[in-house]
Amino acid sequence: MLRYLSYSCLAFLGLFSTLSWAREEALFRSKEYNAGQHGEYVEQHYVSTNITAPKLNFMMPYGACDDGSYLFIAPRGEKTKSSVCILDASGSLVWSTSDYHGQAYNLQVQEYHGQSYLTFWAGDNAVGGHGVGQYFMLDQHYNLIRTVTAANGLPTDLHSFTITPAGTALLTVYEVIEANLKGVPVRQDTGSPSRPLIRPPNTPQITAPQKGFTWDSLFQEIDMETGEMLFQWRASDHFDYKQSYEPIMSATEEKSWDWFHLNSVVKDNAGNYLVSSRHLRTIANIEGRTGEVLWQLGGRTNSFKDMSGGAATQFIGQHDAQWAPGSNYTEITFFDNRADWVHHDEKLSWGTRVQLNLADMTATLVVQYKHSERVYSVSQGSYQTLPNGNVLLGYGNNGVVTEFAPNGTLLCDAYFEPSKDWTSGNVQSYRNLKFNWTGLPTTRPSLAFEGGALYMSWLGSTEVRNWLLQHASHPEGTFRELTRVPRDGFETRFSLGAEMTVRQYVQVTALDKDQRILAVSEPVDVGESVTALADEPWPADAGEFDDFEDETEAEQAEAMDDLQDVQLLMMFSGLALVSSLLLCWVCLGSRILRPWRVVRATVQGYKRSDDPPSTPMAKQGGMVSYVKAVWSSVAGHRNTLYRPLGQDEQGDVPLRGYPK
Repeated sequence: MLRYLSYSCLAFLGLFSTLSWAREEALFRSKEYNAGQHGEYVEQHYVSTNITAPKLNFMMPYGACDDGSYLFIAPRGEKTKSSVCILDASGSLVWSTSDYHGQAYNLQVQEYHGQSYLTFWAGDNAVGGHGVGQYFMLDQHYNLIRTVTAANGLPTDLHSFTITPAGTALLTVYEVIEANLKGVPVRQDTGSPSRPLIRPPNTPQITAPQKGFTWDSLFQEIDMETGEMLFQWRASDHFDYKQSYEPIMSATEEKSWDWFHLNSVVKDNAGNYLVSSRHLRTIANIEGRTGEVLWQLGGRTNSFKDMSGGAATQFIGQHDAQWAPGSNYTEITFFDNRADWVHHDEKLSWGTRVQLNLADMTATLVVQYKHSERVYSVSQGSYQTLPNGNVLLGYGNNGVVTEFAPNGTLLCDAYFEPSKDWTSGNVQSYRNLKFNWTGLPTTRPSLAFEGGALYMSWLGSTEVRNWLLQHASHPEGTFRELTRVPRDGFETRFSLGAEMTVRQYVQVTALDKDQRILAVSEPVDVGESVTALADEPWPADAGEFDDFEDETEAEQAEAMDDLQDVQLLMMFSGLALVSSLLLCWVCLGSRILRPWRVVRATVQGYKRSDDPPSTPMAKQGGMVSYVKAVWSSVAGHRNTLYRPLGQDEQGDVPLRGYPK
């Protein structure tokens, strides 16, 4: 047995002389990265797969924000091919694909009928700030379950897709319609709400022709199973064109005026809808049956008195308006771009949380989340409240993702675009979000042999903790363990040193945290690049083993014999102890146990009585009663200290991607 342990220790120590990692480490505060010296879009490349992923430059490490969830981004732009990516807290790739037509937006995790799904939009986004495509739903095995499109033949827009707790889908739609634009100024008042108008006073307005064409904004709620439209809302039915801040550059059928620009919609527990209009600079609450506008926060027809000197209502080009989790529908969060295509001179975008008092119609700023490097995004962006209360901002038009503490302190910060190129549009991601995710791919792990080293990975898996390397003399032969390698990063590299004796074919088995087998790769031929046992054939037939196997089997058998001896000795010792206790009881009777009874009665809270035996003992409470009371309080009442992931304080507004 000692010899067996010695060999095991030597093999374990030998592991460190041959093990090295393949993952391309993310960078930390790299000035060269931010100066563009590594390229305009820096990628991680691998040997075992041709999949690539963005290489992050951490300005503040994300380890401090590692809550076990993953980062979901969809890079695209002038300098990168569109893809959807899942990364871990170290910036290491988990999963990515570009297997779709067009550009991708809005990668996130959503729940449908109790199961988690990946959802994202893909299609043509070259239609003036919105798109024509479809939404994809992938299960935890990365199988395409369904695609979702708008009802009545209308185009499915890229901006917003939300699966409700009722199993319906909310999505945005853009449609060209002919409109009466009589009296609508061609050049709107485009300045900041707190600044003078761009058009000098007493200057005549140039108005649009009476008839023109607009991009109208709609949202639909549809039945996911049947595709039936349950509700549809159209902006032009409820808002005046004169409320828009967007200039009329053109109002033809070929190039229509995007006057409203709907970019988010969510449904509350009362059945009403919260919508965000970028070009009206307003967030509105829509009655869920009639479509009536109940109130507006911000814009030309703002409904609220601003108790924060304009900070609660004077936002510009905002995105991703949501009800704040835990607020009982009294607070709203959104990404304030502080910019649109005609107003962009403030040079700082931020996240905003606003409290609403519907009784006296007041709005109060709660907190703003501002980046220390003054990141400025003229388009796109996201605001996500995380389960621990932290806030994650995605900067849309810039490749930046940042996490803040609830009080606004910047905690973690990462770039996937050089800072010198911000606002260029080279690298963008519409929303950057974090979610829990369990990836269980049905593919095999990937294994490659190059330069005397093995490279192993498994795209999409979140459960691999170790790699079991096995080898054999033939690809159909019996594979035996060579060594075990801990997984570290997406791709692990293992060098086959000259001192190792390795057979010609090697495969890897993915193991989970309990060392259970998840999947096995195809074998690869390592050829004559290592010291192979080519002269000692290893038959594929079960039961025929060479000296190499026989020695291992003998050592294992010896160890098992020793273990059985120890188990037998322990069994006899236990039997002897039980026999001794039984003998004491028979010989001495219950007198020897009387002191124990007294002690037990005292602990249990009973007092001894000097009365005759017929007098019952009086219960005094004591430890047992205390324990029972504690147990009753735990078992008989809700444990308020435990809160499932994603449940908010009042049980009202669910966290996005973290269902109740």
